[in-house]
Amino acid sequence: MECPAPAAGFVQISPDRRRFELDGSPFCFTGCNSYYLMTRAAAPGLQQQVLEVLDDAKAAGLAVVRTWAFNDGPEWNALQPAPGQFDERVFVGLDFVLAEAARRGLKVLLALTNYWTPFGGMTQYVKWSCERRGVPITHKAQAFYADRHCQDIFKNFLVTITSRTNTFTGVPYRDDPTILGWSLANEPRCEGDYSGSSLQDWIDSTAEFLKSLDSNHLITVGSEGFLGSSTPDLLPDNPYDTMNQGCDFLRNHQSPSVDFATIHLWPDSWLTNVDDERRVQFARRWINCHVDVCTQLLRKPLVLAEFGWKLDGRAAYYDKVGLRRSYTTFSKTVVQGHYLLQVYEQIVSHAKAGHAVTGSCFWMTASSAYPDYDGMTVYFRPPTPEVESQNAELMVKKAQSDEQQCAANSPQSSLGGLQSKLQGQVSSLLDHARHNNKTVVEVIRTNAKTMHELNKQGKECKVM
Repeated sequence: MECPAPAAGFVQISPDRRRFELDGSPFCFTGCNSYYLMTRAAAPGLQQQVLEVLDDAKAAGLAVVRTWAFNDGPEWNALQPAPGQFDERVFVGLDFVLAEAARRGLKVLLALTNYWTPFGGMTQYVKWSCERRGVPITHKAQAFYADRHCQDIFKNFLVTITSRTNTFTGVPYRDDPTILGWSLANEPRCEGDYSGSSLQDWIDSTAEFLKSLDSNHLITVGSEGFLGSSTPDLLPDNPYDTMNQGCDFLRNHQSPSVDFATIHLWPDSWLTNVDDERRVQFARRWINCHVDVCTQLLRKPLVLAEFGWKLDGRAAYYDKVGLRRSYTTFSKTVVQGHYLLQVYEQIVSHAKAGHAVTGSCFWMTASSAYPDYDGMTVYFRPPTPEVESQNAELMVKKAQSDEQQCAANSPQSSLGGLQSKLQGQVSSLLDHARHNNKTVVEVIRTNAKTMHELNKQGKECKVM
């Protein structure tokens, strides 16, 4: 493989601390999530799936890809299968992702661990600590933050990854401008800690340690944005009572070594027993209040690092088989494309007004050969027939699961003949998914063009 041309400079914070800059020009962006790139790249037969994602991102005008730079414990293609032991083959996979992103002029935001159990994350660190200390194993991720053994292992990982030299480009990670920045974790929280001190102490010490290893790259927390006691007037804007999650958006991002803020947005998961229009209204309010905090109080730019809406055709199924009565996650008028459009309009409006917001990464995109496991995958090219078949099967299973839950909550519900009814609607389901996916792709491409134009206008203004 040819070494890529030198990437553009490092992404930095603008002098007014309201956006990113790249080589002195505004860098407002549309981006995507694709969490599995490293593990797929570590499997030679699957590297084409990685290239497809990066090619599609570039062709759509996206500028940033957010992905995992961790995979711990007994996982497939684990980067760190045991404490302090790293699989060189998987690290080469991450090298490949960064080198290929550089060839396409893409920036990469790397998450370093996970609060949740997929890909190991904090729970695996806690398990390792219990094994080292010879105590009963607990699977409580919140024990991670104050556990000395966990932190020793994690800090060793930070030293290892920042000092890593890419085997394709010869560039150390800490000197690679392809990396936009480091996210300390994916959705860190500390359930049960009403004081918020456990997570805060960890953010302060870890961000400072990481900055001492790598002063070139930006650092963020990776949190969802739950508001805390530092902004008491905004507590009603949380999606539910989050005070027991140990998070405080303003306080968490005031840490001196944290350069920018992130939020996530999942209204169809967070809000129950409300209709879809209420969920969209919440999405607008969630963005607005965090932009206000970042502009007026925090003085650091905001990135909407995850947002999505399930698109798996279940509403179409339910309308056809007469089971719409109990399923409220979708409506006929609010689909994923409409939701993304509303989100993007809010981001663009704030960016045009000069507020402290600089970009977004939708969840998620994948290769046409990768099944839509979570019902939110956006495909930039048609999925293979095999994947479409898998997707249809996944949708049927999810619909069954949802209806079973409804039946458990409502004795009047009946499951009679559900599976045969749903399977009989597979063709309609796939047509529904294809149509909505096409709409979503058009919305994403349009927003990418808009953000590019904003950057161009900002650059021209600076020249004038």
